[in-house]
Amino acid sequence: MLDKKNPELLESGLSNVMRRNLEKYFDSHKDDVVPPGLYNRVIGEVERIMFEVTLKHVKGNRLQAAKILGINRNTLRKKMTKENSGDNK
Repeated sequence: MLDKKNPELLESGLSNVMRRNLEKYFDSHKDDVVPPGLYNRVIGEVERIMFEVTLKHVKGNRLQAAKILGINRNTLRKKMTKENSGDNK
């Protein structure tokens, strides 16, 4: 479980989840070629989920969400606009 007093558990937990899921992803392709663009797909998905959950946690307050995420509010806005436009590059 995650512990607010031990933030390293969050990193360890996320790393483990990512590792397990990437292993499953590669295993699911067996002998098939993995489609190109994995990096952008993973980053885009993780970013989208991170924004959604953080914004839900702060009841939509973008300034608070940006502070929690450690990014500028304008950066958050631009990334969300980019995501909504379907341009996930």
